[in-house]
Amino acid sequence: MSEAEDLAALNDRLMARNHALAEALSRAGKELTRAKSQLAQLAQPPLTFATMVKVDASHVDEDGVQHASAEVISGTRRMVVPVASNVNAARLTSGATVMLNEKLVLVEHHDSDTVGQVRVVKECLDDGRLLVSDASGNPVLIRRSGGMAHVTVSQGDRVIVDPSVRMALDVLPVEGDKDLVLEETPDVTFADIGGLDTEIGRIKDAVQLPFQHRALFRRYDLKPPKGVLLYGPPGNGKTMIAKAVANALCEGGYDMDGDGAMTDAERKVTGVFLSVKGPELLNKYVGESERLIRLIFQRARERAAEGRPVVVFIDEMDSLLRTRGSGVSSDVETTIVPQFLAELDGVESLDNVMVIGASNRVDMIDPAVLRPGRLDVKIRVGRPGPEQAVAIVDHYLTDDLPLDPDVDAHTLSTVLVQDIFATNERRHICDVQGENGQWSALFLADVVSGAMLKNIVDRAKTKAVKQSIETGEDVALTVSLLAAAVEEEYEETRDSMADVDPEQWARVNGMDPIRRVRAVS
Repeated sequence: MSEAEDLAALNDRLMARNHALAEALSRAGKELTRAKSQLAQLAQPPLTFATMVKVDASHVDEDGVQHASAEVISGTRRMVVPVASNVNAARLTSGATVMLNEKLVLVEHHDSDTVGQVRVVKECLDDGRLLVSDASGNPVLIRRSGGMAHVTVSQGDRVIVDPSVRMALDVLPVEGDKDLVLEETPDVTFADIGGLDTEIGRIKDAVQLPFQHRALFRRYDLKPPKGVLLYGPPGNGKTMIAKAVANALCEGGYDMDGDGAMTDAERKVTGVFLSVKGPELLNKYVGESERLIRLIFQRARERAAEGRPVVVFIDEMDSLLRTRGSGVSSDVETTIVPQFLAELDGVESLDNVMVIGASNRVDMIDPAVLRPGRLDVKIRVGRPGPEQAVAIVDHYLTDDLPLDPDVDAHTLSTVLVQDIFATNERRHICDVQGENGQWSALFLADVVSGAMLKNIVDRAKTKAVKQSIETGEDVALTVSLLAAAVEEEYEETRDSMADVDPEQWARVNGMDPIRRVRAVS
């Protein structure tokens, strides 16, 4: 190879090396630029969130440069800050979220925050300000944000406020009452209830007649009752009667205009049954229970405005409307009872709303609730006697069940009831001492209820099922199976009496006061 060729080859290698070196320097320069950019970003001071209140001042100089300042709230700090020239001051709205740089200059503008503390509106002032309160009832006077300037706000609405609690940012949707009110059609009918013919007749007269015969009520200048109270010992059908009322309401057919004639449209009108969960209305926060009561009656009025009869059923009414000043609870009833009475009296102008209450302890309900003009009709649902007990058992012992061919269902019901109502040592539960100091015997018949009768029949059916599994064929319900079921119920009831509080037990079960209970061997 000649010297010239060697020099050319060396030149080529040097050029390749220079090219590689240039590429490496270019990559290094890009990496250095990127590192500087990242370093500048990391070194940038943080921005501070603030809530826009109003534009304090704004003007444009001769050179077309904007000079503006704005009043903002950052946390609890209220201040006036300059607005950067790149931010259009005319677009800054009250309640919006803005960003402040390290020199407290407003440099960015965003929409209003959608989260924050929630307050309940107590009053809307004429100038647009709102009086709101927190869960403890502490009142605060706040402004409306720009987005709420033309929004209709009513008492009881819930609003989102800014962190400083000086401005309402948004209105929350109306809180639903689905967790408190059950609007449905139960499948229980009056035919499913045994032994309560008198009580059913009275509830029909109170609830159905005013809606079905509106013209006659007007003719005799008779106002329908505003409310009905079902009371008595537990387990005897109060709630079942209310469910049957609901089912009857939904059958339809009401003389809504009171002309005495039933049109095709009126025949299709069905009632509305609102079942209220009484204990769930109690809330530890001041004013919350009252708000929930207003919400329930508001829903009833809305349904009644549609031209449909409405029944509001409140179970366990004594837990919600206790006598004021009794000191039994935390005295929340001092505000709940007046709110309920105010709503109940408001129902007077509506012909289509009625309240039905159920309670085991009528003695604990405030007398103002029970007086005529409010809960006009009071129906005691007491313990069944032998005849009523047979009628109840007949609903659970029917001829379509596997029975002894020589015995029909009604005969089994009669034998079962005779065993339960026996007043001898076999059914002697305990001895109780009254206020006069005298001791008397308490028998199973004294504490029998419709629920107990159903439970006894279910016990016998369970025994028959277990025996059928063992034998591989249907086992008939016999007198011996029913007697064994009664014996089990008797023993459990007798044993439970050893642990009861005599005074409270007597009140719940609607009996005369009891001082002491003495077990039997």
